[in-house]
Amino acid sequence: MGKVTVAATLLSTVVLLVTFGKGMLVLRGGADILSHLYWSVATLVIVLSANVIAMVHAARADRLIAELRAALEVERARRS
Repeated sequence: MGKVTVAATLLSTVVLLVTFGKGMLVLRGGADILSHLYWSVATLVIVLSANVIAMVHAARADRLIAELRAALEVERARRS
């Protein structure tokens, strides 16, 4: 995984913990529900962004592997 993906995952974990804390306060009747919803949406957006970035990295890696395999086959054919 790339550094950006790891950073986004760590950030989403922190935001998720804050959201959980706010959710517990909502259940006890001590916090603003709208604030909890904002934090929940932020968590979802960051997690989805991290997943998209991870998929882009995976697709890029698959493409590079395919190119390297093709180059290896060409080199093997040239040597034979």
